[in-house]
Amino acid sequence: MIDSVNDKNKSDNEILKRRIYCNLLYDFYSPLLTERQRKVYETLCFSDLTLSEAADVLGISRQGVYVLARHVMQKLEGIERELCFAVNTRQLEKRINDLEEENESLRQRLKIKSRKEEK
Repeated sequence: MIDSVNDKNKSDNEILKRRIYCNLLYDFYSPLLTERQRKVYETLCFSDLTLSEAADVLGISRQGVYVLARHVMQKLEGIERELCFAVNTRQLEKRINDLEEENESLRQRLKIKSRKEEK
């Protein structure tokens, strides 16, 4: 994984949240990465390889993979700081879900009210 070195002191839940966040950033901003940067990210994250395994696949040193991976994450996070698409999208999705739940609750109340009025 991209942050495998820093994951040792994190809970499984924190690691999962980080992985989801990284993938969200990658979904939004991967077109802004070079082909090599995308290959490093995909090899580490989608194939779930260690740095050593990724180094073998990519034909570079383990240190090279680490440096490229850190650069990719810094770039993705920097773009997100500037554009905020991922954060805004998460907020909009949460708001949509909240509105859908509220809408369903109102529908249920209307059904109950109309049944009472029919009696």
